[in-house]
Amino acid sequence: MALAATSATTKTLRIATAAPDGSTWMKVLRAGGADLEAATGGRLDIKFYPGGVRGDDHQVMRRIRVGQLDGGIVQTGTVGRLFTDVQIYNLPMVFRNLDEVDLVRQTMDPMLTESMATAGFVSLGIAELGMAYPMSTKEARSLADARELKVWTPQGDEPALRTLAAYGISPIALPLGEVYPGLATNLIDTVAAPPVAVLPLLWHTKLKYVIDVPFMYVYSLVFVAASSLAGVADGDVVLLKRVMGEAVAEVDRRNRADHEAARQALLTQGLRFLRPNDDQIEQWRDTSRRVRQAWVAEGFVSEGMHATLVDLLREARSGGGSEPAAQPQVPTR
Repeated sequence: MALAATSATTKTLRIATAAPDGSTWMKVLRAGGADLEAATGGRLDIKFYPGGVRGDDHQVMRRIRVGQLDGGIVQTGTVGRLFTDVQIYNLPMVFRNLDEVDLVRQTMDPMLTESMATAGFVSLGIAELGMAYPMSTKEARSLADARELKVWTPQGDEPALRTLAAYGISPIALPLGEVYPGLATNLIDTVAAPPVAVLPLLWHTKLKYVIDVPFMYVYSLVFVAASSLAGVADGDVVLLKRVMGEAVAEVDRRNRADHEAARQALLTQGLRFLRPNDDQIEQWRDTSRRVRQAWVAEGFVSEGMHATLVDLLREARSGGGSEPAAQPQVPTR
């Protein structure tokens, strides 16, 4: 009887991610999982499936729905229709710098956690990948230049497809694993991604230029299905949120430092950072404003959450007067 009772109260959560095994992500999260197991006396632990071994983000979500996985670490384009408003930080060119991101997230991260709970998922945190920059094999600065490029978009990411179309760009949708071969064969010539993601995937070896304007803030959601916690003691669920929440927050902090280092690494690797002129930047921003309005109109984010974001950004910028720099400037060549 004692063995049966022990079995009934023990749970292993299966969480899949595309993050490579041995990466900062996995080292920190595995340590968090070990801390969780110790804190719960072995009643709750986590088995991670890194490196995309359980499929891409869409496949991970399908496996969660059928009970083959309990949770995932996925980017927002995969789950935007399930978790209301979780793509709010993805709005194109809404942030001018990472200081603005930090201010907004202090207020809005808890709101997104509540949104996920409403959809039946328990958030363990949000971890940034950083600002995505357009990177290409061809020199481009203006929106007109970009319309001549063969731009990759993640397969199945409807908001990304709609966004590029609104810029007048015809995107080429590919799974993540086909981006490097696509660059090597000239099927695509441009990606928009954070530097910290480009380097481990070796995309930078096929690229030459970076448009030095932050296009979109990219981040991942870490969560488990609420249904997977059925039968788990309330106290253990509290420990899960606290221990793994701290681990994800540590990943978030480390990724910020990695983001800045990765920008410098791209320069060291020979990529040229191209700064559009003021007129070109304003054209990008003007189009981006219309795209953001379309996101709201089409329901990718709600009017209320968008209004909250706009108010927070207005507050952040009210004391400035001049526009903040996009990032500490990298020398152009």
